[in-house]
Amino acid sequence: MGKKVGNDSITDSSFSGEAGVDPVQHKLRNDTEMGRKGNWFSSVKKALSPDSKEKKSQKADKSKKKWFGKEKSAVPEASSLETVAVPHPLPPPEEVKLTEVEDEQTKHAYTVAAATAVAAEAAVASAQVAAEVVRLTVVTQFTEEVAAIKIQTAFRGYLARRALRALRGLVRLKSLVEGPTVVRQTTNTLRCMQTLSRVQSQIQSRRIRMSEENQALQKQLLQKRAKELESLQMGDDWDDRLQSKEQIEAKLLNKYEAAMRRERALAYSFSHQVTCSSFCVIYSSSLEEMEIV
Repeated sequence: MGKKVGNDSITDSSFSGEAGVDPVQHKLRNDTEMGRKGNWFSSVKKALSPDSKEKKSQKADKSKKKWFGKEKSAVPEASSLETVAVPHPLPPPEEVKLTEVEDEQTKHAYTVAAATAVAAEAAVASAQVAAEVVRLTVVTQFTEEVAAIKIQTAFRGYLARRALRALRGLVRLKSLVEGPTVVRQTTNTLRCMQTLSRVQSQIQSRRIRMSEENQALQKQLLQKRAKELESLQMGDDWDDRLQSKEQIEAKLLNKYEAAMRRERALAYSFSHQVTCSSFCVIYSSSLEEMEIV
């Protein structure tokens, strides 16, 4: 019963206090509302700072401790409340609403800031990933180009070395094959030229000798003819031959022509023999070259 009476007395005293201090509380309430409206932008700025949240949490804890401590002290000490005429006033509902709105705004601002920070981090991460992808693609393209250039240079060097090796082998083979062959051909040609020049010199000397012999024979015939004429003129000797003078001259001319033909035949046969021998030598050398190749 005492507790109930104390509660009733508390409520009555609170209502009576509110009714008794109504103008003052109204003025204080208006002053707080005007001050809070004037400091709206400053509160928003403070809400965005990280220290404001800690300060608000500390203030809320202090206010809770204050109010809960007062309630605890108000419940057992009913006699003291009875003696006190005017208790501490409760916070008005407008202030509670303003604090709730501020908390919601701060929460919204924090969520917006967190979202923007997350978006910025995501944009930075995506930009870094894009830059890394571009760098990797550029690096891979550069490495591929360098590898292709190295492969091309190595392959071209291999082709050049193989061509040079083949050319050296061909030159060496030509020198080995054509060296003795050329020497043999030159020796055979020189030998043939020597034989040909010797044959020509022999033919020329033989012609000269034949012409000299013919001239000597003609001189002898002329001398003999002159002697015969002299003897005929003198009448010492008598030509008892049955042939006439023209026949004798024709017979001598035939002998001379036969000798010339015989000489020509011998020269032709000798030259033909030399040409055949040279041709045989050249043919044999060509056959040897073909066998070597």
